[in-house]
Amino acid sequence: MDYETIDLTRIRDIRGADMQEDGGNRPIRAMVVDDAAFMRKALVEILSKSEDIDVVGVAKHGKEAIEAIKELKPDVITLDVDMPIMDGLTTIKHIMVRDPMPIVMVSGLADQGKITFEALSLGAVDFFPKPSGTVSHNIHESGNELIDTLRVAASINPRAIKRALKKSSAAHRVDKRRNPAGLVVVVAFQGAASSFIRLASAVFPLLDAACICIQDMSISVLSAYAKELDRITGCAKAVEPGESLQAGCCGLLRKQDLPGISRDESGRVYLEKREPPSSLSQFLKDAANVFGEDVHVCILGGQASEDLSGFEAVNEKGGCVVALVPEKCASGELAEKTIDRGIAVPFDSEQAIWTRLNAFSRQMTLKSKSGKH
Repeated sequence: MDYETIDLTRIRDIRGADMQEDGGNRPIRAMVVDDAAFMRKALVEILSKSEDIDVVGVAKHGKEAIEAIKELKPDVITLDVDMPIMDGLTTIKHIMVRDPMPIVMVSGLADQGKITFEALSLGAVDFFPKPSGTVSHNIHESGNELIDTLRVAASINPRAIKRALKKSSAAHRVDKRRNPAGLVVVVAFQGAASSFIRLASAVFPLLDAACICIQDMSISVLSAYAKELDRITGCAKAVEPGESLQAGCCGLLRKQDLPGISRDESGRVYLEKREPPSSLSQFLKDAANVFGEDVHVCILGGQASEDLSGFEAVNEKGGCVVALVPEKCASGELAEKTIDRGIAVPFDSEQAIWTRLNAFSRQMTLKSKSGKH
């Protein structure tokens, strides 16, 4: 293939075109969009090594990509940010209006918070950082990780991908200097970033409890994303072991680096370094042990492979697990699994979850005033 002059209208899914359906299985149709010829070639080489991914097209900029999508109908797109004619962020807007689909940003600008946050807000399901800049000559070193990212992205429900309309929050009424009476844990794995952004903007600045949001993204992306989220909400930050949990603050953690949760003799609740890092289940068990009935877990997105024992522990201690119904989640496997087993209470809209969390916040306010924590 000539990656400089490729004719997109002539690209076909060579391996899958004449393929008979085998139990509904077929290769993932992927499209690569990047203005650098080297990056297009490298990304195609990486993805083509996987037997379950077919690269059905490449494009040099957003306008070319949008024209090709109509005919090629990819399942997932890798999209650069900085491109001529039509950049990546503008491309996302067009795709989400015309025909929403999973988009993974593959960019050297992952450490720029405003760009990262904007891409996820617009509906990109993940942001994969190029290891060494815009033209990343060592991108092959991250090949397996990129393939795994695309596999998960391709499983996401495109009908649930929505843009997060952001607005700066009103003045905060919560005294952030005191220990929290309760804890909200949000599980927002790949594809759920825009849902979480809407939740954070609407609820968290006024939430009279501590909040932890667990997300599945690279550390450079999480740090930049958290800074921009804080600019919007005034209550978010990427947190590390040793830091205290405080009312009205939302700490962002990576699924891969979960600490423990402990309470010291003074009543301070803090994140405790664990080696190896805690699993999601152990983290939830810690939360249940420390906060008892005063913990709410909110599932916005996740895969069915997660162990459910931590969610069960929350219920056993008198806490509550709520989940956005699977059809409203970008990735609804975890929600479906917990709801089917009677572990999570289903909510059919994000607004209903917001209402539930606000009610929980009012309970924590009363508990704080009564000194019962």
